[in-house]
Amino acid sequence: MTKYTTIDEVMETLYECISGPPGGQDWERDREIYHPRCMLVRTRIENDKPVAYPFSYDEFVEATIPLLEGKSFYEIEIGRKTDVFGQVAHVYSAYEARETPDHPEIQFRGVNMIHLWNDDMGHDGKPDGRWWIMGIIWDNEREGLDLPEQWLTG
Repeated sequence: MTKYTTIDEVMETLYECISGPPGGQDWERDREIYHPRCMLVRTRIENDKPVAYPFSYDEFVEATIPLLEGKSFYEIEIGRKTDVFGQVAHVYSAYEARETPDHPEIQFRGVNMIHLWNDDMGHDGKPDGRWWIMGIIWDNEREGLDLPEQWLTG
């Protein structure tokens, strides 16, 4: 059976694989959802200026392992808006980070903006293959920047 034939399956995998107790990330399974030429972009504000850090998948893993070392980290999807046109899709996925899935304190919230591509088309002209993440860029809430309400309920 082909994996990742639905956007839901890709999104569930995205959050399950980055989450876990210290050292509990599943990088091997995570790699399955990313196209080999995918770009991941971490954004932030440094010295009052926006910066972007683009990574290949391997560069992202290499940069992220030390950030999560010794930490329990769970990124939980709290809302989603999805637009599909032919073989492409764009997902706005709002998330929150917690030490454990049921921990009362939220570490931070943000949004993943994800571009996906489906690698086959059915006879009806609709996507019929598997979905690949082609690119992902994210940002976190901060003073003066709150998640839009419509992304929290979709």
